[in-house]
Order: sequence, then C-alpha cells, then structure tokens
Amino acid sequence: MTITLEIPQDLAAKYGNSAKDVSRYALEALVLEAYRQGRIHGPQGAEILGFSRVRWEQFLEDHHVVENAYTVGDLERDVATLNRLRREGAFLPIP
Repeated sequence: MTITLEIPQDLAAKYGNSAKDVSRYALEALVLEAYRQGRIHGPQGAEILGFSRVRWEQFLEDHHVVENAYTVGDLERDVATLNRLRREGAFLPIP
C-alpha cells in the first residue's frame, strides 16, 4: 500500500536528508507501535523491516521495548498463587 503524507519540511529534516529516509523512519515507527499494541508479532515486524532476528532485538532495545516483559497481570496472578499456596499450607511458618 502506498500512502502520501504531508510532513512539514522542518520536521522531516530532523529524520533524514531524503524522502526515503523519512519514509523509512515512518515505517519503523508504525511497525514499532503495532508491535507495542500487540497488532503484530516480533517475526512479522522483523520481516516487514527486513531485519534479522538479532537486528530486530537490537531495534527493540534501541527503542526501549522489552519483549515478554513481566506485566501487572503477571504480578497479580503470582500474588494470587502465593496467597492460595499460603492458605493451603504450602509454606512452613517462619520461626
């Protein structure tokens, strides 16, 4: 799909010296946001950008995106599991 965007020259200049540079930056930003939102998976993002797995991981690190990050939901499930185990007596009392 081809999309035409009107970008102010002063903004475009911050992202490269050519339309190709700006276009690439916009594509990378779109892929990164789609990945953050869970709309695409890592292998899809890497393929779209033409990255190897190692380059994809570096790209995510460069943009402060942690793959498989421990989420609030993960923490809530772990707390619930610990509470259940305590109720079931799975832990010895602390002397």
